[in-house]
Amino acid sequence: MKYSEAEKRIKALSSKYDISMRGGDFDVAYNGRTHVIYVSGDYEYGINVGYPEMFSVIPSSNKVYMILAELAMTPLNERVEEKKYKVKAFRKYLNVPVENVLSPFLFDGNNTETVKTCFALNEIEQLKQRDDIPLDWDKVRFEEANWPGLNC
Repeated sequence: MKYSEAEKRIKALSSKYDISMRGGDFDVAYNGRTHVIYVSGDYEYGINVGYPEMFSVIPSSNKVYMILAELAMTPLNERVEEKKYKVKAFRKYLNVPVENVLSPFLFDGNNTETVKTCFALNEIEQLKQRDDIPLDWDKVRFEEANWPGLNC
């Protein structure tokens, strides 16, 4: 499980849950109280309840624990999202249709269900090999796409 998936699932339980990466740990706060429960960022299977008396009475605590148990079982290197990039040329972004109905084209940078605009490095290397993308890859820019608010 990725950190981002665990955060999304926990926040869906209640708006009173907050997540932070405190000291490398995936820290869950409830109603402003930090370190209620956390998963170690240093080793696998490390799940710790900071305040057992508080944790047992917060809403959905059993669901939070199960989500964090799944996260704790995930190898450390598989918890972090792979960086993604947008390919920019001529002030537009490379858009690759998800289904091979249309050829790739330059347009805005909005990732949708039908058009992909965010790519991992290995995907970019595959795009460079395609004949239907006539870009000078030495002249395009790569913009990091893993920041909040982007749909990637």
